[in-house]
Amino acid sequence: MQRRSSVGVLLFILILDLMGFTLIFPLVPDLLAFYVHSTPHAIDSYLPSLIQTLLQFAPGIGTGEEREIILLGGILASVYALLQFFLSPFWGRLSDRIGRRPVLLLTSSGLAFAYLLWGFSTTFTLFLISRVVAGVMAGNLGVATAAMADLSTEEGRTKSMGLVGAAFGVGFIVGPALGGALSKLDLSGLPFAYHPFSAAAFVSVALSLLSAVLNYFFLQETLPEHLRSKGPLRIEYPFRVLSELKEPTFRRMLALNFAFMFLFTSFEFTVTFFYKIDFGLIPSQIGLVFFYLGLLLALGQGVLVRRLSGIISEQRMIVAGVILIAFALPLLALSAPSVPLSLLALAPVAIGSSLLQPAMAGLASRSISADRQGLAMGSFRSMGSLARGVGPIFGSYVYGSVGITVTYIVIGALLLVSFAVGAGTLRQAQSEASRT
Repeated sequence: MQRRSSVGVLLFILILDLMGFTLIFPLVPDLLAFYVHSTPHAIDSYLPSLIQTLLQFAPGIGTGEEREIILLGGILASVYALLQFFLSPFWGRLSDRIGRRPVLLLTSSGLAFAYLLWGFSTTFTLFLISRVVAGVMAGNLGVATAAMADLSTEEGRTKSMGLVGAAFGVGFIVGPALGGALSKLDLSGLPFAYHPFSAAAFVSVALSLLSAVLNYFFLQETLPEHLRSKGPLRIEYPFRVLSELKEPTFRRMLALNFAFMFLFTSFEFTVTFFYKIDFGLIPSQIGLVFFYLGLLLALGQGVLVRRLSGIISEQRMIVAGVILIAFALPLLALSAPSVPLSLLALAPVAIGSSLLQPAMAGLASRSISADRQGLAMGSFRSMGSLARGVGPIFGSYVYGSVGITVTYIVIGALLLVSFAVGAGTLRQAQSEASRT
Protein backbone atom coordinates (compact mmCIF):
# COMPACT_ATOMS: atom_id res chain seq x y z
CA MET A 1 0.00 0.00 0.00
CA GLN A 2 2.84 2.39 0.88
CA ARG A 3 4.55 1.66 -2.44
CA ARG A 4 1.31 2.21 -4.37
CA SER A 5 0.74 5.53 -2.59
CA SER A 6 4.28 6.68 -3.43
CA VAL A 7 3.79 5.71 -7.08
CA GLY A 8 0.55 7.69 -7.24
CA VAL A 9 2.04 10.82 -5.68
CA LEU A 10 5.13 10.58 -7.88
CA LEU A 11 3.04 10.26 -11.03
CA PHE A 12 0.91 13.26 -10.01
CA ILE A 13 4.07 15.32 -9.45
CA LEU A 14 5.34 14.26 -12.86
CA ILE A 15 2.06 15.28 -14.49
CA LEU A 16 2.18 18.72 -12.86
CA ASP A 17 5.79 19.24 -13.94
CA LEU A 18 4.98 18.12 -17.48
CA MET A 19 1.96 20.42 -17.62
CA GLY A 20 4.16 23.36 -16.69
CA PHE A 21 6.74 22.30 -19.26
CA THR A 22 4.31 21.74 -22.15
CA LEU A 23 1.99 24.67 -21.49
CA ILE A 24 4.18 26.90 -23.64
CA PHE A 25 4.18 24.61 -26.71
CA PRO A 26 1.20 26.02 -28.67
CA LEU A 27 2.26 29.56 -27.78
CA VAL A 28 5.78 29.45 -29.23
CA PRO A 29 5.12 30.82 -32.76
CA ASP A 30 2.99 33.73 -31.49
CA LEU A 31 5.25 34.28 -28.48
CA LEU A 32 8.35 34.62 -30.66
CA ALA A 33 6.50 36.84 -33.12
CA PHE A 34 5.59 39.09 -30.17
CA TYR A 35 9.23 39.51 -29.16
CA VAL A 36 10.50 39.89 -32.73
CA HIS A 37 7.94 42.55 -33.69
CA SER A 38 7.50 44.41 -30.40
CA THR A 39 9.03 47.85 -29.87
CA PRO A 40 12.82 47.35 -29.75
CA HIS A 41 14.45 47.61 -26.34
CA ALA A 42 18.11 48.47 -25.80
CA ILE A 43 18.75 45.12 -24.13
CA ASP A 44 17.55 43.35 -27.31
CA SER A 45 19.78 45.34 -29.68
CA TYR A 46 21.53 42.14 -30.82
CA LEU A 47 18.28 40.44 -31.91
CA PRO A 48 17.99 41.83 -35.49
CA SER A 49 21.58 40.82 -36.26
CA LEU A 50 20.99 37.36 -34.80
CA ILE A 51 17.89 36.89 -36.95
CA GLN A 52 19.66 38.01 -40.12
CA THR A 53 22.49 35.58 -39.42
CA LEU A 54 20.02 32.73 -38.96
CA LEU A 55 18.23 33.59 -42.21
CA GLN A 56 21.52 33.42 -44.12
CA PHE A 57 21.93 29.80 -43.03
CA ALA A 58 18.46 28.81 -44.25
CA PRO A 59 17.62 30.84 -47.38
CA GLY A 60 14.78 28.51 -48.24
CA ILE A 61 11.05 28.56 -48.83
CA GLY A 62 8.36 30.59 -47.12
CA THR A 63 8.35 34.20 -46.02
CA GLY A 64 11.19 35.76 -44.08
CA GLU A 65 8.90 36.18 -41.06
CA GLU A 66 8.02 32.48 -41.03
CA ARG A 67 11.65 31.43 -41.19
CA GLU A 68 12.56 33.95 -38.49
CA ILE A 69 10.32 32.38 -35.89
CA ILE A 70 11.14 28.79 -36.95
CA LEU A 71 14.90 29.30 -36.71
CA LEU A 72 14.76 31.42 -33.55
CA GLY A 73 12.54 28.79 -31.97
CA GLY A 74 15.08 26.13 -32.85
CA ILE A 75 17.84 28.06 -31.09
CA LEU A 76 15.73 28.58 -27.95
CA ALA A 77 14.70 24.93 -27.75
CA SER A 78 18.31 23.90 -28.17
CA VAL A 79 19.57 26.18 -25.38
CA TYR A 80 17.04 24.69 -22.95
CA ALA A 81 17.80 21.11 -23.90
CA LEU A 82 21.58 21.50 -23.88
CA LEU A 83 21.43 22.82 -20.33
CA GLN A 84 19.48 19.68 -19.42
CA PHE A 85 22.22 17.65 -21.06
CA PHE A 86 25.01 19.21 -19.03
CA LEU A 87 23.20 19.21 -15.67
CA SER A 88 20.99 16.09 -15.65
CA PRO A 89 23.87 13.81 -14.54
CA PHE A 90 24.58 16.19 -11.63
CA TRP A 91 20.95 16.07 -10.48
CA GLY A 92 20.97 12.28 -10.88
CA ARG A 93 24.18 11.91 -8.86
CA LEU A 94 22.86 14.28 -6.19
CA SER A 95 19.67 12.22 -5.90
CA ASP A 96 21.75 9.03 -5.58
CA ARG A 97 23.54 10.65 -2.66
CA ILE A 98 20.85 12.55 -0.71
CA GLY A 99 17.66 10.92 -2.01
CA ARG A 100 15.07 11.70 -4.66
CA ARG A 101 12.70 13.90 -2.62
CA PRO A 102 15.00 16.85 -1.85
CA VAL A 103 16.23 17.04 -5.45
CA LEU A 104 12.69 16.99 -6.82
CA LEU A 105 11.72 19.71 -4.33
CA LEU A 106 14.66 21.89 -5.36
CA THR A 107 14.07 21.53 -9.09
CA SER A 108 10.31 22.19 -8.84
CA SER A 109 10.99 25.36 -6.85
CA GLY A 110 13.60 26.45 -9.39
CA LEU A 111 11.18 25.91 -12.26
CA ALA A 112 8.58 28.04 -10.46
CA PHE A 113 11.13 30.88 -10.33
CA ALA A 114 11.93 30.45 -14.05
CA TYR A 115 8.26 30.65 -15.01
CA LEU A 116 7.86 33.74 -12.81
CA LEU A 117 10.64 35.42 -14.80
CA TRP A 118 8.78 34.53 -17.99
CA GLY A 119 5.65 36.20 -16.63
CA PHE A 120 7.52 39.49 -16.35
CA SER A 121 9.56 39.14 -19.57
CA THR A 122 8.81 42.21 -21.65
CA THR A 123 12.02 41.67 -23.65
CA PHE A 124 13.38 38.71 -25.54
CA THR A 125 16.53 38.77 -23.41
CA LEU A 126 14.64 38.33 -20.15
CA PHE A 127 12.60 35.55 -21.74
CA LEU A 128 15.85 33.89 -22.82
CA ILE A 129 17.16 34.13 -19.24
CA SER A 130 13.97 32.49 -17.97
CA ARG A 131 14.50 29.59 -20.39
CA VAL A 132 18.11 29.25 -19.22
CA VAL A 133 16.99 29.01 -15.58
CA ALA A 134 14.32 26.47 -16.59
CA GLY A 135 16.92 24.40 -18.43
CA VAL A 136 19.22 24.40 -15.40
CA MET A 137 16.39 23.22 -13.15
CA ALA A 138 14.98 20.65 -15.57
CA GLY A 139 16.66 17.63 -13.96
CA ASN A 140 13.41 16.62 -12.30
CA LEU A 141 12.33 14.28 -15.09
CA GLY A 142 15.41 12.06 -14.86
CA VAL A 143 15.22 11.99 -11.05
CA ALA A 144 11.52 11.14 -11.12
CA THR A 145 12.25 8.32 -13.58
CA ALA A 146 14.92 7.00 -11.20
CA ALA A 147 12.41 7.18 -8.33
CA MET A 148 9.97 5.07 -10.34
CA ALA A 149 12.77 2.59 -10.98
CA ASP A 150 13.38 2.46 -7.20
CA LEU A 151 9.78 1.41 -6.68
CA SER A 152 9.73 -1.30 -9.35
CA THR A 153 11.03 -4.83 -9.62
CA GLU A 154 13.39 -5.91 -12.39
CA GLU A 155 10.54 -7.66 -14.18
CA GLY A 156 8.21 -4.70 -13.76
CA ARG A 157 10.67 -2.06 -14.90
CA THR A 158 9.18 -1.59 -18.36
CA LYS A 159 5.67 -1.37 -16.89
CA SER A 160 6.92 1.36 -14.55
CA MET A 161 8.49 3.20 -17.47
CA GLY A 162 5.12 2.87 -19.19
CA LEU A 163 3.49 4.63 -16.22
CA VAL A 164 6.08 7.39 -16.49
CA GLY A 165 5.26 7.62 -20.18
CA ALA A 166 1.55 7.77 -19.34
CA ALA A 167 2.27 10.69 -17.00
CA PHE A 168 4.08 12.36 -19.89
CA GLY A 169 1.03 11.73 -22.02
CA VAL A 170 -1.34 13.27 -19.47
CA GLY A 171 0.98 16.27 -19.20
CA PHE A 172 0.87 16.58 -22.98
CA ILE A 173 -2.93 16.31 -22.92
CA VAL A 174 -3.62 19.01 -20.37
CA GLY A 175 -0.59 21.32 -20.60
CA PRO A 176 -0.78 22.46 -24.25
CA ALA A 177 -4.58 22.58 -24.19
CA LEU A 178 -4.43 24.77 -21.10
CA GLY A 179 -1.73 26.93 -22.69
CA GLY A 180 -3.82 27.35 -25.83
CA ALA A 181 -6.86 28.37 -23.78
CA LEU A 182 -4.80 30.83 -21.75
CA SER A 183 -3.58 32.47 -24.98
CA LYS A 184 -7.03 34.07 -25.18
CA LEU A 185 -6.54 35.66 -21.75
CA ASP A 186 -4.50 38.83 -22.27
CA LEU A 187 -3.55 40.35 -18.92
CA SER A 188 -1.06 42.83 -20.35
CA GLY A 189 -3.26 45.78 -19.38
CA LEU A 190 -3.13 44.88 -15.69
CA PRO A 191 -0.41 46.24 -13.38
CA PHE A 192 1.02 42.82 -12.46
CA ALA A 193 1.21 41.39 -16.00
CA TYR A 194 3.56 42.64 -18.67
CA HIS A 195 2.78 40.82 -21.91
CA PRO A 196 -0.07 38.88 -23.57
CA PHE A 197 1.32 35.53 -22.38
CA SER A 198 1.70 36.39 -18.68
CA ALA A 199 -1.39 34.37 -17.73
CA ALA A 200 0.18 31.19 -19.11
CA ALA A 201 3.43 31.92 -17.29
CA PHE A 202 1.73 32.49 -13.94
CA VAL A 203 -0.27 29.26 -14.27
CA SER A 204 3.04 27.45 -14.89
CA VAL A 205 4.34 29.00 -11.66
CA ALA A 206 1.31 27.67 -9.77
CA LEU A 207 1.75 24.17 -11.22
CA SER A 208 5.40 24.00 -10.16
CA LEU A 209 4.61 25.27 -6.66
CA LEU A 210 1.84 22.68 -6.31
CA SER A 211 4.32 20.00 -7.37
CA ALA A 212 6.73 21.19 -4.67
CA VAL A 213 3.97 21.17 -2.02
CA LEU A 214 2.91 17.62 -2.90
CA ASN A 215 6.53 16.52 -2.77
CA TYR A 216 7.11 18.09 0.65
CA PHE A 217 3.96 16.82 2.36
CA PHE A 218 3.04 13.56 0.64
CA LEU A 219 5.95 11.95 -1.22
CA GLN A 220 7.95 9.38 0.72
CA GLU A 221 11.61 8.86 -0.09
CA THR A 222 12.08 6.02 -2.58
CA LEU A 223 15.84 5.45 -2.16
CA PRO A 224 16.78 3.74 1.14
CA GLU A 225 19.84 4.97 3.05
CA HIS A 226 21.79 1.75 2.50
CA LEU A 227 21.49 2.07 -1.28
CA ARG A 228 22.69 5.66 -1.47
CA SER A 229 25.94 6.50 -3.20
CA LYS A 230 28.92 7.63 -1.13
CA GLY A 231 30.86 9.00 -4.10
CA PRO A 232 31.98 12.62 -4.48
CA LEU A 233 29.45 15.22 -5.56
CA ARG A 234 30.51 17.44 -8.41
CA ILE A 235 29.36 18.92 -11.70
CA GLU A 236 31.07 16.99 -14.44
CA TYR A 237 31.29 16.99 -18.18
CA PRO A 238 28.49 14.56 -19.14
CA PHE A 239 30.69 12.32 -21.28
CA ARG A 240 33.04 11.94 -18.32
CA VAL A 241 30.12 10.72 -16.23
CA LEU A 242 29.54 8.05 -18.85
CA SER A 243 33.02 6.68 -18.09
CA GLU A 244 31.56 5.40 -14.80
CA LEU A 245 28.87 3.52 -16.70
CA LYS A 246 31.04 0.97 -18.42
CA GLU A 247 28.38 -1.59 -19.28
CA PRO A 248 28.67 -1.86 -23.09
CA THR A 249 25.00 -2.68 -23.61
CA PHE A 250 23.91 0.38 -21.66
CA ARG A 251 26.26 2.58 -23.68
CA ARG A 252 24.94 1.25 -26.98
CA MET A 253 21.37 1.76 -25.78
CA LEU A 254 22.31 5.35 -24.98
CA ALA A 255 23.53 5.83 -28.54
CA LEU A 256 20.38 4.29 -30.00
CA ASN A 257 18.17 6.40 -27.76
CA PHE A 258 20.12 9.48 -28.85
CA ALA A 259 19.39 8.70 -32.50
CA PHE A 260 15.68 8.29 -31.82
CA MET A 261 15.39 11.40 -29.65
CA PHE A 262 17.34 13.49 -32.17
CA LEU A 263 15.00 12.53 -34.99
CA PHE A 264 11.77 12.55 -32.99
CA THR A 265 12.58 15.95 -31.49
CA SER A 266 13.15 17.29 -35.00
CA PHE A 267 9.56 16.27 -35.73
CA GLU A 268 8.22 17.33 -32.33
CA PHE A 269 9.69 20.82 -32.60
CA THR A 270 8.44 21.49 -36.13
CA VAL A 271 4.88 20.25 -35.60
CA THR A 272 3.80 23.45 -33.80
CA PHE A 273 5.06 25.60 -36.68
CA PHE A 274 3.58 23.13 -39.18
CA TYR A 275 0.09 23.68 -37.79
CA LYS A 276 0.64 27.42 -37.47
CA ILE A 277 2.05 28.03 -40.96
CA ASP A 278 0.68 25.23 -43.16
CA PHE A 279 -2.76 24.97 -41.53
CA GLY A 280 -3.16 28.53 -40.23
CA LEU A 281 -4.24 27.43 -36.74
CA ILE A 282 -4.23 29.79 -33.75
CA PRO A 283 -2.66 28.83 -30.37
CA SER A 284 -5.92 27.58 -28.83
CA GLN A 285 -6.46 25.26 -31.82
CA ILE A 286 -2.84 24.07 -31.74
CA GLY A 287 -3.38 23.33 -28.05
CA LEU A 288 -6.24 21.00 -29.00
CA VAL A 289 -3.96 19.18 -31.47
CA PHE A 290 -1.52 18.59 -28.62
CA PHE A 291 -4.44 17.48 -26.45
CA TYR A 292 -5.24 14.82 -29.03
CA LEU A 293 -1.58 13.84 -29.36
CA GLY A 294 -1.16 13.61 -25.59
CA LEU A 295 -4.31 11.52 -25.26
CA LEU A 296 -2.90 9.00 -27.72
CA LEU A 297 0.44 8.97 -25.86
CA ALA A 298 -1.28 8.42 -22.52
CA LEU A 299 -3.44 5.60 -23.86
CA GLY A 300 -0.47 4.04 -25.61
CA GLN A 301 1.90 4.12 -22.65
CA GLY A 302 -0.63 3.76 -19.85
CA VAL A 303 -2.74 1.03 -21.42
CA LEU A 304 -1.12 -0.50 -24.50
CA VAL A 305 2.39 -0.85 -23.07
CA ARG A 306 1.09 -2.34 -19.81
CA ARG A 307 -1.01 -4.86 -21.75
CA LEU A 308 1.82 -5.80 -24.09
CA SER A 309 4.54 -5.93 -21.40
CA GLY A 310 5.15 -9.58 -20.61
CA ILE A 311 3.43 -10.66 -23.83
CA ILE A 312 5.92 -9.31 -26.34
CA SER A 313 9.51 -8.26 -25.73
CA GLU A 314 10.79 -4.70 -25.47
CA GLN A 315 12.74 -5.35 -28.67
CA ARG A 316 9.55 -6.03 -30.61
CA MET A 317 7.85 -2.98 -29.11
CA ILE A 318 10.74 -0.84 -30.32
CA VAL A 319 10.67 -2.28 -33.84
CA ALA A 320 6.91 -1.77 -34.08
CA GLY A 321 7.27 1.81 -32.87
CA VAL A 322 9.96 2.64 -35.43
CA ILE A 323 7.92 1.27 -38.32
CA LEU A 324 4.77 3.15 -37.29
CA ILE A 325 6.57 6.49 -36.95
CA ALA A 326 8.73 6.21 -40.07
CA PHE A 327 5.86 5.46 -42.43
CA ALA A 328 3.32 7.85 -40.87
CA LEU A 329 5.47 11.00 -40.96
CA PRO A 330 5.38 11.48 -44.77
CA LEU A 331 1.61 10.98 -44.70
CA LEU A 332 1.35 13.68 -42.05
CA ALA A 333 3.35 16.10 -44.21
CA LEU A 334 1.03 15.49 -47.18
CA SER A 335 -2.15 16.00 -45.13
CA ALA A 336 -2.12 19.83 -45.15
CA PRO A 337 -4.42 21.73 -45.22
CA SER A 338 -6.85 19.03 -44.00
CA VAL A 339 -6.77 18.95 -40.20
CA PRO A 340 -8.81 15.69 -39.94
CA LEU A 341 -6.38 13.89 -42.26
CA SER A 342 -3.45 15.20 -40.25
CA LEU A 343 -4.97 13.86 -37.04
CA LEU A 344 -5.34 10.43 -38.65
CA ALA A 345 -1.67 10.50 -39.65
CA LEU A 346 -0.63 11.65 -36.17
CA ALA A 347 -2.17 8.57 -34.54
CA PRO A 348 0.48 6.02 -35.62
CA VAL A 349 3.23 8.53 -34.80
CA ALA A 350 1.94 8.87 -31.24
CA ILE A 351 1.31 5.15 -30.77
CA GLY A 352 4.75 4.33 -32.16
CA SER A 353 6.41 6.74 -29.77
CA SER A 354 4.39 5.40 -26.84
CA LEU A 355 5.69 1.89 -27.57
CA LEU A 356 9.27 2.85 -28.28
CA GLN A 357 10.20 5.21 -25.45
CA PRO A 358 9.31 3.11 -22.36
CA ALA A 359 10.75 -0.01 -23.99
CA MET A 360 14.05 1.78 -24.62
CA ALA A 361 14.15 3.17 -21.06
CA GLY A 362 13.20 -0.21 -19.59
CA LEU A 363 15.94 -2.10 -21.42
CA ALA A 364 18.54 0.52 -20.49
CA SER A 365 17.45 0.57 -16.84
CA ARG A 366 17.66 -3.22 -16.50
CA SER A 367 21.31 -3.20 -17.53
CA ILE A 368 22.36 -1.08 -14.49
CA SER A 369 22.56 -2.00 -10.78
CA ALA A 370 20.07 -0.54 -8.28
CA ASP A 371 22.57 1.73 -6.50
CA ARG A 372 23.33 3.60 -9.75
CA GLN A 373 19.84 4.01 -11.17
CA GLY A 374 19.87 7.77 -10.51
CA LEU A 375 23.18 8.29 -12.29
CA ALA A 376 22.24 5.92 -15.11
CA MET A 377 18.77 7.30 -15.78
CA GLY A 378 20.06 10.84 -15.31
CA SER A 379 22.65 10.10 -17.99
CA PHE A 380 19.97 8.44 -20.14
CA ARG A 381 17.83 11.58 -19.89
CA SER A 382 20.92 13.73 -20.34
CA MET A 383 21.81 12.11 -23.66
CA GLY A 384 18.19 12.52 -24.65
CA SER A 385 18.57 16.20 -23.78
CA LEU A 386 21.65 16.44 -25.97
CA ALA A 387 19.56 15.02 -28.79
CA ARG A 388 16.85 17.54 -27.95
CA GLY A 389 19.53 20.21 -28.12
CA VAL A 390 20.54 19.47 -31.69
CA GLY A 391 17.25 18.07 -32.98
CA PRO A 392 15.38 21.40 -33.11
CA ILE A 393 18.28 23.05 -34.95
CA PHE A 394 18.26 20.25 -37.52
CA GLY A 395 14.46 20.27 -37.83
CA SER A 396 14.17 24.05 -38.10
CA TYR A 397 16.98 24.25 -40.66
CA VAL A 398 15.54 21.54 -42.93
CA TYR A 399 11.98 22.86 -42.56
CA GLY A 400 13.07 26.43 -43.29
CA SER A 401 15.15 25.31 -46.27
CA VAL A 402 13.10 22.69 -48.11
CA GLY A 403 9.67 22.57 -46.48
CA ILE A 404 7.79 20.12 -44.31
CA THR A 405 7.33 17.25 -46.80
CA VAL A 406 11.02 16.66 -47.40
CA THR A 407 11.71 17.20 -43.69
CA TYR A 408 9.40 14.41 -42.55
CA ILE A 409 10.53 12.03 -45.31
CA VAL A 410 14.15 12.57 -44.23
CA ILE A 411 13.32 12.03 -40.55
CA GLY A 412 11.43 8.80 -41.29
CA ALA A 413 14.20 7.42 -43.52
CA LEU A 414 16.94 8.23 -40.99
CA LEU A 415 14.90 6.59 -38.24
CA LEU A 416 14.67 3.34 -40.21
CA VAL A 417 18.40 3.39 -40.99
CA SER A 418 19.38 4.09 -37.37
CA PHE A 419 17.44 1.18 -35.97
CA ALA A 420 18.51 -1.16 -38.75
CA VAL A 421 22.11 -0.41 -37.76
CA GLY A 422 21.23 -0.86 -34.06
CA ALA A 423 19.33 -4.13 -34.46
CA GLY A 424 22.19 -6.11 -32.92
CA THR A 425 22.23 -3.86 -29.86
CA LEU A 426 18.52 -4.43 -29.30
CA ARG A 427 18.96 -8.21 -29.53
CA GLN A 428 21.86 -8.13 -27.07
CA ALA A 429 20.01 -5.89 -24.61
CA GLN A 430 16.93 -8.10 -24.74
CA SER A 431 19.02 -11.21 -24.20
CA GLU A 432 20.73 -9.72 -21.14
CA ALA A 433 17.43 -8.48 -19.72
CA SER A 434 15.92 -11.95 -20.09
CA ARG A 435 18.72 -13.42 -17.95
CA THR A 436 18.20 -11.02 -15.01
